[in-house]
Amino acid sequence: MKKINIVLSIGMLTIASIAFLSAHCMSEGKLPSAEKILDRYVEAIGGQKAFDKLHSSLTKAQMEIPAMGLKIDITVYAARPNKFYSLAESPMIGKIERGTDGKIFWEKSTMGGARILEGAELEEALHDAAFEGLAYWRSLFDSVAVSGTYSVEGKLAYELVLKSKGLPPRKYYFDSSSGLLVKTISTAKTQMGEVEVASYISDYRKVANVMQSYKTRMNIMGQERLVTVSSIEYNVSIPDNVFAIQKDITELMKPVEQEKQ
Repeated sequence: MKKINIVLSIGMLTIASIAFLSAHCMSEGKLPSAEKILDRYVEAIGGQKAFDKLHSSLTKAQMEIPAMGLKIDITVYAARPNKFYSLAESPMIGKIERGTDGKIFWEKSTMGGARILEGAELEEALHDAAFEGLAYWRSLFDSVAVSGTYSVEGKLAYELVLKSKGLPPRKYYFDSSSGLLVKTISTAKTQMGEVEVASYISDYRKVANVMQSYKTRMNIMGQERLVTVSSIEYNVSIPDNVFAIQKDITELMKPVEQEKQ
């Protein structure tokens, strides 16, 4: 059941950041720069000024794991600059909660109990919890490069490799016609080691003058996950206690704090 926890944890962060089929190279002609492709994407989803007006979000979705006949309801709260809380619920798995106040990132589940993320897993989780996401790509990544053009779902896309200090490189695929993000490939750090995640992103809709994806098909550890967003709300009022560190997480922090003294 730990495998399910890991899959859901990855899935919930994928929903929050929208920030992964085999593909073959289609063209070797001169390509636009990575910077131009990313800036075009930002404009395609509404432009940075539209995102500057957003300060919080509430997303509701459902994740389906067809092979297991499992459906999980997911709720995600997020706020600037990097506050995040997600809740996944299902009669089969109980609850899985993940959250951060911007410094401590924790996880708690019915099956696995509570824990505090550390090391590379912590760094990756905090990176993905950044509220702005790719709209502010310059502050998220240290280097960006174009590696070619590929076919994604039968359409031409530019493949970019994005790197952040201390994290594995990520591949992002942008539709050459619309400029929208259509696929990502990343390596997630988990309790079971590194896990490759391939996500196919679609069904863009306008919400608060920005375009957001409402469907994501993921392949994680050989199994397909389907995520369908039912609603996205921006600039909602979120009580402070949503992002507060829960009591059992605070108890886990005490031994660490005592060692520092």
